[in-house]
Amino acid sequence: MSLGGLRVAAAAVAGLTLLVTGVGCRTRNRDYATEQRLEAGLVVSLDGVGGYNWGPRWLRSGLDEAGVKSAIIIYDWSRGPSGLWVGDLMARERNQAAANDLATRVATYASAMPHRPVTLIGHSGGAAVVVWALEAMQPPAPPGDPHAVRGAIVERAILLAPALSPDYDLTKALRAVRSRLYVMYSNADVGLLGAGTAVFGTMDGQHSVSAGLVGFKLTPEVDAGEYAKVRQVPWSLDFVKMGHLGGHMGWTTTRFARDFLAPILAGKSDPGQPLVE
Repeated sequence: MSLGGLRVAAAAVAGLTLLVTGVGCRTRNRDYATEQRLEAGLVVSLDGVGGYNWGPRWLRSGLDEAGVKSAIIIYDWSRGPSGLWVGDLMARERNQAAANDLATRVATYASAMPHRPVTLIGHSGGAAVVVWALEAMQPPAPPGDPHAVRGAIVERAILLAPALSPDYDLTKALRAVRSRLYVMYSNADVGLLGAGTAVFGTMDGQHSVSAGLVGFKLTPEVDAGEYAKVRQVPWSLDFVKMGHLGGHMGWTTTRFARDFLAPILAGKSDPGQPLVE
């Protein structure tokens, strides 16, 4: 890898680190974005609404404990704490702008560091931002579309308790994913992703339960070929030993990240049920 390419990649990741809440968290982001880690790959983690970023920090610790060598960055897309979670949920234009920005930054890294694995992990509302970022990474860019990014392809994406409607069409997002898109959901997450999104709406504006409660559904509009990349992982009692009791935050515990997510990133595990046989 040339020094110039590494500098471009470092600049892209530096842009990601500056969008994280709190000076202390930014410092930790820099610790996880060294030249050695950038050479190994990139993992970008997004929290849900509210901008607390507790889950991504726990998740990052678990991946690090498991020996993940890639740079691990927390991308803060929300307005932040102070009870603004409803605003985060409903601010579709602002959320789309954050997704476009994320797509551009990840594309810059991927261009400077080709053949390195890129993994996007989004929890709850952050899973929707991941999907919209993937949609913005469509090669080639449609004429006149200033938001589409040419040639940006991630190795995988992981949607933890996604706050999108179950019939949301993932086809366009899947075109930016090389290997897998994992969807992890729990039928026990009824408070936030059942009643909560039925009342206040999902990230895509539907007043319904979320895919994070019941998983995504096949509809006639989807591209079955692209959907072959999808693996859905329902919560089960096997996850209890990893510290995941079925609730909304269980997908981001340090133990779950270490014992379940890290093997996926290492290519040692391919869990879940296919939507398309």
